[in-house]
Amino acid sequence: MANPSGAKLEKIQEMLNEKVKPKPPIAVDGKWGKKTSAALKLLQAKGNIPTTGEVDAATGLVLARIFKTGKIEKEPAVLFITHGGKTLGYTQKEYDKAKKDIIGKLKSGPMLSMRQAAGAAEVTWKHFDKQNSDQWFVSWCIETTRGVDLPPESMIKNALKVVAKMEGYLSSGNIAKFHSEQKSAEKTCNIAIAKMDAYRQDMIDGGGNWVTGLEWTKTGSFTFLGVFAAPVAAGALGTGALASAVVGGAAVAATKSAATEIGKGAAGSKDWTAGGAVANVLIDTGVGAIIGVFNKGGSGGKHIFEATLAKVGPKLAAEQGFKTLSKETAKRFAAYLMTEGAKSTTEGAIKDAAKAAKGDKKMTMEKFTGNLATNFLKGVALGPMGSVIGKYGTGVIPKKFKTKIWDQALKAVSKSSGGTVHIGEIDKKAVEMAEKLVGDAMKTAVDKAVSDALKGAKGPIDAKKLEKNLEEQLFSSKQMKVYVAMATKEAEKALKKKK
Repeated sequence: MANPSGAKLEKIQEMLNEKVKPKPPIAVDGKWGKKTSAALKLLQAKGNIPTTGEVDAATGLVLARIFKTGKIEKEPAVLFITHGGKTLGYTQKEYDKAKKDIIGKLKSGPMLSMRQAAGAAEVTWKHFDKQNSDQWFVSWCIETTRGVDLPPESMIKNALKVVAKMEGYLSSGNIAKFHSEQKSAEKTCNIAIAKMDAYRQDMIDGGGNWVTGLEWTKTGSFTFLGVFAAPVAAGALGTGALASAVVGGAAVAATKSAATEIGKGAAGSKDWTAGGAVANVLIDTGVGAIIGVFNKGGSGGKHIFEATLAKVGPKLAAEQGFKTLSKETAKRFAAYLMTEGAKSTTEGAIKDAAKAAKGDKKMTMEKFTGNLATNFLKGVALGPMGSVIGKYGTGVIPKKFKTKIWDQALKAVSKSSGGTVHIGEIDKKAVEMAEKLVGDAMKTAVDKAVSDALKGAKGPIDAKKLEKNLEEQLFSSKQMKVYVAMATKEAEKALKKKK
């Protein structure tokens, strides 16, 4: 490093006169000389670096520190930062202080924001989880009419886990790691609070359309005033239509239920509670709403229907006789049965599920819809329609068609071989293989056949009529030719092997 001159040197000469006080003082003339070099050696000795009398790298850092702090420090710099072409050195003490200040600002800034967001999301989630458990039917009515669900607890746990991890980085002083993951962590926490805020707002807005009027008396009983919905703008999300179903379809039943529950309380019935009475009234009212929606249709039932179908569909798809159907066709079949094919059975299933709900202090909507699905399947899906679909979806050829297929196949084999061929001459394995191929082809065609049958269906499907429709599609002249071709091919293969 070359020794400075001019204005830079003048600045150094002024500092040397002030800090090391050479006698006599050196001239501040911007010219390098022996006196300046001697004064610099005094400075180097005080700074605990080699006394070279030259402005070398080590001396340059000491000079930079003096101009920064005004002191000649014996503690060496441990961290060097180059900024704007200048290199600055930090002592361990300064570095530790700077790091502490940065961590303090991160804790009071972004870390605090993340902790508050995750904490608020957790508090909100716990509040609604408890409310949805304690007042499950009301919550479910609001959720389904608004088309929302309580976000999963895993979302909250993940946000809290991220906060703990980021706090761990700051506690260990790992600022670099904190910085590299900060954006991702903030996003996780912000999404959690945003989703909980949105859910909270939906529940508040939806709750405004469900009002239960209860007038308490001195005896601790109550008079049921009614369940009604406040008007909603343009029937937002169909809530207004559902509310109409509650009022129009269930007002009488709800009033009767309330009177019965009050009567139980007045008569001193065992285990009677005001909360239980309210729950039972709401169950009756809600059941009336569901039945009204299913029977009357309309946009009001969109979400409540989808919520129930979401429980019924998978159960239907898992049952024997329906396994062969695709998920989409099974869902369409369930939707058809619930809306068109079995209204009276649906109503019975809902009422049975409501009976199971009453008196169950741990009843949840999951259990309620599970009961509904089970009752519904027992009443409808596992009946004749399930048997009809299962009959053609097992991969086994019905006897009357098996005979027909083999008659035509043997004629084709006889013709190609130039003589009469008895079925006994054909290898047993070939027969089994042909039956399996035809059965698999039928199994694949069942889904489309059921889907086609549903397209034109109006009103309840008659089991025998469905069977006839399936037979017509699965064993049409065109389809029979396909089956016969499969059986013929396997038979011819077996005869060639024999020869």
